[in-house]
Amino acid sequence: MAAFLGASALAFPAVAAEAPASDEAVQDSIGEITVTAQKRTESAQKVPISIQSFGAATLAEINASKLQDIEIAAPSLTFGDGSEQGRAGIRGVIDYSRNAGYDSRVGLYIDGVYLSRSWMMNQTLLGIQQVDVLRGPQGTLFGKNTDAGALSITTRQPSHGANGEFEGEYGNFGHWKVAGRVNVPLGADAALQLSATHLEDKGYYHNDYLGTRNQGVNSDALRAQLLVEPAAGVRVTIAADYVEDNNSTLHYTYVPTPGTDPYHFNSYYDDQARRKMGGVSVTGEVELGGGYALTSITAFRSGKQDIDFNNETGTVPYLTVHFKPSTDQFSQELRIASPVGEHFDFVAGLYYFWGRNVDRTVSSYGAGLAYFGYPYSLYAGLDMPSHASVTTKSYAGFLNANYRINDVIELFVGGRLTYEKKTLDNLTTFDPYGIFTTPLDGYSQKMGDTFFTPKGGVNLHLSNDVLVFGAVGKGFKSGGFNTEGTSATTFAAGIGFKPETVVSYELGLKSQFFGRRARLNVTGFYQKFDDYQVFTFVETQFAGATRLTTSLNNAGKLVSKGVEVDATLVPVTGLTLSGNYTYNLSEFTSYPGGGGIYNGVLLDADGAQAPYAPRHKAYLSASYTTALGIADLKLTGHFGYSIVSSQNFDPKVVNPLYRQAYSMAGYDLADANLTLAKQGGDWSVSVWSKNLFDKDYIKFANMTALLSNRAIMYGQPRTIGATFHYNF
Repeated sequence: MAAFLGASALAFPAVAAEAPASDEAVQDSIGEITVTAQKRTESAQKVPISIQSFGAATLAEINASKLQDIEIAAPSLTFGDGSEQGRAGIRGVIDYSRNAGYDSRVGLYIDGVYLSRSWMMNQTLLGIQQVDVLRGPQGTLFGKNTDAGALSITTRQPSHGANGEFEGEYGNFGHWKVAGRVNVPLGADAALQLSATHLEDKGYYHNDYLGTRNQGVNSDALRAQLLVEPAAGVRVTIAADYVEDNNSTLHYTYVPTPGTDPYHFNSYYDDQARRKMGGVSVTGEVELGGGYALTSITAFRSGKQDIDFNNETGTVPYLTVHFKPSTDQFSQELRIASPVGEHFDFVAGLYYFWGRNVDRTVSSYGAGLAYFGYPYSLYAGLDMPSHASVTTKSYAGFLNANYRINDVIELFVGGRLTYEKKTLDNLTTFDPYGIFTTPLDGYSQKMGDTFFTPKGGVNLHLSNDVLVFGAVGKGFKSGGFNTEGTSATTFAAGIGFKPETVVSYELGLKSQFFGRRARLNVTGFYQKFDDYQVFTFVETQFAGATRLTTSLNNAGKLVSKGVEVDATLVPVTGLTLSGNYTYNLSEFTSYPGGGGIYNGVLLDADGAQAPYAPRHKAYLSASYTTALGIADLKLTGHFGYSIVSSQNFDPKVVNPLYRQAYSMAGYDLADANLTLAKQGGDWSVSVWSKNLFDKDYIKFANMTALLSNRAIMYGQPRTIGATFHYNF
């Protein structure tokens, strides 16, 4: 452990939004990082938030094509099993918006626009300027459903100069990508930028029964951005984007027989995940005079997804699920930012959100139901549809202010007041025998809540390059309805649940030294979650008797605490050593009934590690750039090494019946990149590899719903490829 912690002292802040690249062959200092985590552009080293940022150069270095690809280099961030439903977590607090009435714990924002459903999260990285991982609750400035943190993606904006780029890529597993961007000035006051990407991969799993491949990608993404500056100090950007995916996503397979190829399996059904989504936004920025700035972001987004999977896996059809969620949303943010004065500045705003989520699900029961005997055999060959729709309206006002007593001491305080109303408009189910679900026809329910999420603390600017901060903040995750909880006993126990809340304490250091050749950021955090929304066993009265059933409710209390260390060192010109380490103890302090039933006894999961919350996770890397002295060329080599300790899929891992089925061993992965480029940046050619040493590692471990067989999913084996990039 001592060696592990020692190596982690080179923790990685993923140098992003760097100062504009010069024509020099190599760097002899660390580039500046700017963020908008406090709704204004400022140096990340001056912001009292634990942030990890990825700029375009770093995304290329780790060959990130989709958002989930950054996980290897972001130890506080996890995307769990990487499924199409978009599981995401920060600091060991993870979830996904699994049905129409349930929300995720990590908020995703693109150019300031909130995307409300987690299945929208794994974005194709198209024309990206920067990705910021905001660690910890962001309830004051970003609002609801950010009690674990937020992901903020900033795209490259239109400009008045003609420019563009092209990228082509090819690799094993049938991987290839083409991407392009062109920016065209339209007179003196306008510019148009168009971007497009096609990404394709056949997948690394083989379904021998059907002769197909799985875990592949087929994605197209488009974005158009029109910049208009009708008057001095006025900037309007109209943006539209569209993404269409047709991915051969695999739900899971049975645990392979020892000695067999773990990437070959047999299933009667070819799992698929298809997605279409897009939106339009209008962002207006007006300089009001006196240094004040007004910003308005108006956005509408829509999307739908079709997921089909063999719920039991194997060659016998027991249950095939066809899950079809869709969503429409509208949001409006209006905020004003004051100038940064000698003693005082603030950001204040209003926010409105409307969204409607619809789930259409068909459960197709196969011939395998005969295995269970009567009356379950009645379902063989039966399709059972269900429908759920939930509407959300949310109103909020927020303020964040800073007051500088002197050059050293700065106080900050903020708060957000949110009112939210949710309506379960229609829950309709079909079950002719009433065994799996309670037949419902247009069932409805309402709830409303008001929340205040404050934040405050102190910044100590010990020098221009050293900041010490302490902060206390609060966040919340919306309440809702478990629209999947329609079995007779579960519905009788109640499908509504309250919001969950978190109080977070942070103490941090942000520092640069050695002439900005070194950067060290350290944050200690303690987060206490109350009314945590989890599935647990509860007793309910049904048909005149007390029954035990599973229910999604506010049964849990969870604590997430630890340390994040980020550092970068440029010991000699051209060499950058970097790394990132997170120690995270995320566990349930109270989880009655969370361990399931063992020998007739209901077990609590108090003290259980939270799902997908490894105690230790690190990423270490080294990059070296040197001028070749030939035709104005430079060569850059990168090597990265990721370490993840053991984790679990479900707190029922405390139950001896499930311990092995839900446990996932730790693993380590390496990545490498070698790039030949012209020093001016006109073109580059890279060869790269992910999982360089071809490690077999488990990303998902579970038990099937009907037969309780062990199911598993391996991460991607070694991939290699080459990328050509041209700027014009």
